[in-house]
Amino acid sequence: MYDFSGKVCLVTGGTSGIGARVSERLVEAGARLVVFGRDKDKGASLADRLGSTCHFIQCDVADSLQVRQAFAQIERDHGRLDCAFNNAGVTAKYGVMADSCGDDWERVININVNGTYRCMKHELQMMLAHGDGGVIVNTSSCAGVMPIGGQGAYVASKQAINAMTQAAAIENAHLKPDGCIRINAVAPGPIMGGMNSEERLLAAPENTQRKINVTAMKRFGVADEVANAVLWLLSDHSSYVTGVIMPVDGGYAAGKF
Repeated sequence: MYDFSGKVCLVTGGTSGIGARVSERLVEAGARLVVFGRDKDKGASLADRLGSTCHFIQCDVADSLQVRQAFAQIERDHGRLDCAFNNAGVTAKYGVMADSCGDDWERVININVNGTYRCMKHELQMMLAHGDGGVIVNTSSCAGVMPIGGQGAYVASKQAINAMTQAAAIENAHLKPDGCIRINAVAPGPIMGGMNSEERLLAAPENTQRKINVTAMKRFGVADEVANAVLWLLSDHSSYVTGVIMPVDGGYAAGKF
């Protein structure tokens, strides 16, 4: 359905969950793929499985030096960047803000907000230098669209990503048609895998049920359902779409149930 032949695409946080599924789909669609991740073994395993068109770079987006070095490597190896999916992110332990840990707050903000900013800055610079446009998709969350209690740092980080997405979209939408850089975000609801591993869900049944209950569909989503939205936004099929925060959340954003 989608054709990314000849395009250089980046996925951050691409070794598991939604990121891994988007990575797989991009390779299937012909992309030359670069994946960022912190876990060297997971990255090597993914690259081996996806083949020669997938290149893993060990990179922690919380570390500005690692990010600069990783983008310098993309420049050396590929000379351009056409598409990017900024998916690297973490959450913190569920709890009210009054009892929260400052270290947890700083960790979430540094990875989710600052990490996304660091990557977007380099992505935009590469796309602008090449001059024929590009597409960026960021990972927000349903909690960044309609906040919930008990996850203050995560909510704040995802709302910041929404604002960065839309500000950058405005800044880059007026460029000539073949140089326009479109920037959008997906806002997933509770998705199986990644942060919602089977082990975590079984260890906290009450929390698991709470996640199910916030959706209108009363179920978890799967990574492929988010990947469908990401690939559409990255593709030319969404050529008149920018600055959008797209819920993929089983009806969470439609209201309270």
